[in-house]
Amino acid sequence: MAGVNDVTSPIEPAIDGVGDATTVPMGKPGNLGFDGRVFLTDAEHQTYLRRKPVRFVRKVIAASNSCSVCGEDGSRENPLQVAHIVPFGLGVVHFKLTPEWLDSPANLRWAHRRVCNKAAELSVDQTRAHLIELGVLAADSA
Repeated sequence: MAGVNDVTSPIEPAIDGVGDATTVPMGKPGNLGFDGRVFLTDAEHQTYLRRKPVRFVRKVIAASNSCSVCGEDGSRENPLQVAHIVPFGLGVVHFKLTPEWLDSPANLRWAHRRVCNKAAELSVDQTRAHLIELGVLAADSA
């Protein structure tokens, strides 16, 4: 994926959990982050291939009473939780996306903890199409 590290966006705080696909919210104070970049450098990518980053979804997205996958309400036995649209491991390893972008509101939605959370994730081909649609990847880079 030549040239993917050329795609950058400024760090801007999202308001009320709303941001566009290329805006990455500011992290926790003391967290150096990725300067708002969408893509990892080659050195960062190689490091994460050795050991994937720990994921902490710190950004709150608008609350929902229903699952984005099945439409049902959450329950005590199967509560709703924030799920990644582009799966975290796939995004880091295959697409070289930064953990900041993967944890941004553009890549999160609500899903049931059991069953639906995994179903909320896109496959490799779906992820590629999704990133192109969002303008994160160029169509010719696929």
